Amino acid sequence: MRTPSHYFRYAAVALISAALIGSGVPTAALADDTSDLESLQNTAIEANEKLDEEQQKLDALQSQIDENNQQVQEIEDKLPQLRQNAASAISTSYKLHQNSNSLLSMIFSSKDFNEVLNLINSLNRVMASSTQDINNLVNVEQELQTKQAELTQEKTDEEQQVKVAKDASDQAQAAVDAALQKAAEGKAEREAAYEAAQAAGQQDQTITQIDQATKNSNNSNPNNSNQQSSGNSTGNNAGNNADNSATNSGSASGGFTYVEASMYGSGDGLMGNRTANGDTLTPTSMGIAMKTMPLGTIVELTYSGRTCRAIVNDRGPYAGNRQIDLQPAVASALGFSGVGTVGYRVVS
Repeated sequence: MRTPSHYFRYAAVALISAALIGSGVPTAALADDTSDLESLQNTAIEANEKLDEEQQKLDALQSQIDENNQQVQEIEDKLPQLRQNAASAISTSYKLHQNSNSLLSMIFSSKDFNEVLNLINSLNRVMASSTQDINNLVNVEQELQTKQAELTQEKTDEEQQVKVAKDASDQAQAAVDAALQKAAEGKAEREAAYEAAQAAGQQDQTITQIDQATKNSNNSNPNNSNQQSSGNSTGNNAGNNADNSATNSGSASGGFTYVEASMYGSGDGLMGNRTANGDTLTPTSMGIAMKTMPLGTIVELTYSGRTCRAIVNDRGPYAGNRQIDLQPAVASALGFSGVGTVGYRVVS
């Protein structure tokens, strides 16, 4: 089954296809519009990634601003005490130098003249040290305030970038949501039409297409059926030319090219949706999704000893290195589930 990371992308593309068909876009144009549909969803994904990227930048700037503010606060907390120490030392030193009586009294009352000199020198050192500490902190504070102003401006600019990215993301998502809503409106009618056709004994549209294409191919080339059943390389060569991406990722054996495949349409909410060529995904539809194989191509599939024919009527898969997505009836015919290696060759 599809991985969750790729399910939404595929579901959106499929439902957008349904919306466009329901709004009157010709079925024949859908093959050409497939890249546009995928582009719409990719735009939404890229817009969200861009928004996340810009938000991360904004968060990083805010962290720098908070850290910077904390450093400024720590400096401002230290400055009062340093200023007080310097002021006290300056005051004491000033009094000693200005008041000669106090200085003489200190000298005569001291037992050791060196004690007086040491006291005066100590006061001078405290005063000089405090003054230097203050100057250093003031310089650092000024640098931090300058940095703070720069960060604040960067934050303002980044907030604008986040706003632009969010607007783009909202617009892209709105386009997807509108298409999803449009697609959902016609889903019930399509499911009812399928049930009515089944009740009337009508076969699935994909089976009719496969039968008709096979019949036309056999009429134009009577030897075609013999070549296909004998495993002649004609079908495989056609597949190689039509879908190089599959060939490059797979291996050829017995006329079949073997690639990684998955399945969709069961339990993923896609049942009843339109495929890329306008078919409805039903429990009995014998369709598959391939990335580049022309829509309408009939291919023969083989898996675990079983074979069946299917029509390429959808685009995908978009997970990992998978090249084919099987619709439920095809998977059931092959006894396939989950993810595995399937062989294919072009019939017509």
